[in-house]
Amino acid sequence: MEKISKNILNQVITPREPESYKGNYGKVLIIAGSTQFGGAAIMCSSAAIHSGAGLVTVATTPEKFTAINVKIPEAMTIDYHDKKALLTAIINNQVIAIGPGLGTSNIAKGLVKAVLNNTKTDQTVILDASALTIIAEEKIPLQTTANIILTPHQGEWQRLSNLAITEQIELNNQTNLHELNPDALLVLKKHQSEVYYHDQVSKITVGNPGMATGGMGDTLTGIIAGFVGQFGFSLETVQAALFLHSEIGDKLNEKNYVVLPSSIIEKIPKYMAKFSSKDK
Repeated sequence: MEKISKNILNQVITPREPESYKGNYGKVLIIAGSTQFGGAAIMCSSAAIHSGAGLVTVATTPEKFTAINVKIPEAMTIDYHDKKALLTAIINNQVIAIGPGLGTSNIAKGLVKAVLNNTKTDQTVILDASALTIIAEEKIPLQTTANIILTPHQGEWQRLSNLAITEQIELNNQTNLHELNPDALLVLKKHQSEVYYHDQVSKITVGNPGMATGGMGDTLTGIIAGFVGQFGFSLETVQAALFLHSEIGDKLNEKNYVVLPSSIIEKIPKYMAKFSSKDK
């Protein structure tokens, strides 16, 4: 299994062109949050914005609009109960991330189906958290022609793949991913997280137990969304997002017993500047 090195950051994070505008860096839709789990939508969206996404729209429950507008004034909001507005947003965004804090209500199930039924080849769909649980429980096929990125932790992957954690070895993971969708990319979140795409398997050796706190996965999903939005879908883009997330976490862990997702998010622009430098 290949080890993902820090060089992936230099390879993917490039200097911005002098003549740029927000449309150059991706339109990202985040479908997330619910009455109980509004923070997940905030962390995921904030991570996407701090990672450089040009335009971020958050589709969530209206009672969370104020919190999002105060915490992340850069993000736009729409009501995910509004089917017409949601469909328009799904069609018009390049990257759709769905699942953080969404829950498994009938509304959430409808949102997952709406994304999978209305996305196309030039888009990327990131399926995380509740979306993965819904797909597993409802046995929803991954039939979209969009690029698919799955971001389960080992428990979610167990539900999705029917592989017990002890059975989640390289060959089994590859086989089950191929059965779900042969063109999907899997980020299996664990100690030394792994990435599976076609016949390529890689892992990071960064990360620390201080990162074992709520919202860390939501933050990773946002970083992946922001990276894909501006750098395009590729194995390398996802590897870089995963590595940066843990690289920042490791630096923070040197002086902090617990690493908060919000602390990682704050550091993203600084680290991206470092690795995009022409002097790197």
